[in-house]
Amino acid sequence: MAPVESQPSFDFAKPFTYVFDDPRWLQKILIGGLFHLAGVFIVGWFFVTGYVAQVTRNIIAGHEHPLPEWEDVGNFFNEGLRLVGVMLVFILPLIVLAMGMMLPGILFAAIDNEGLQTFGSLLSGCVSCLFVPVVLAVTFFLPASLLFAAVEQRFKAAFEFGRIWPFLKQNIGNYLLAVVVYLIARFVGGFGIMLFCVGVVFTAFWSFLITCHGFAQAYKLAKTKP
Repeated sequence: MAPVESQPSFDFAKPFTYVFDDPRWLQKILIGGLFHLAGVFIVGWFFVTGYVAQVTRNIIAGHEHPLPEWEDVGNFFNEGLRLVGVMLVFILPLIVLAMGMMLPGILFAAIDNEGLQTFGSLLSGCVSCLFVPVVLAVTFFLPASLLFAAVEQRFKAAFEFGRIWPFLKQNIGNYLLAVVVYLIARFVGGFGIMLFCVGVVFTAFWSFLITCHGFAQAYKLAKTKP
């Protein structure tokens, strides 16, 4: 009887170590850190996001060293622009809802009428009840949408929920593991801030690369390919 081949499983350690397998990892991380610093002028985020998208595709393709050289920065910028656009489509409704939460209370509080002030508070409370599930839904879907847009290099791919939802349902275990990797990466990036320049240049950018490996694995291990 032929032995049953074991299915590949999520490698929880790999997102934190793969960067150091690249012989030029230090140069690439330092350059990425400089672009991350340029994020204070907004424009740096486009380069970082585009670079991380290319790393994600390289991981899925099985490249031995998935970190590309910082050569084609024009393409990194263009792709980052597209992915930041995806994020804005998800985040702008949250901003509108947040304003809808605060506005009634502010307006009715300015009126010298206890009944209207109470109504304003109740209205703000109702909007708040709607805000929480919407934030949770966006938090859950946004990484998958960005993943689809990065892999397929199409803006519309981020909103093809008829494909994204089955991917999430059939791959929920690996996806949640990727979310855990993301949360740990956030902690790593935050810890680096305490290391002053080293943290800003190294750990913050590294945390993005950790996160993208986790979600790239989730995509690669999907039982039904999107």
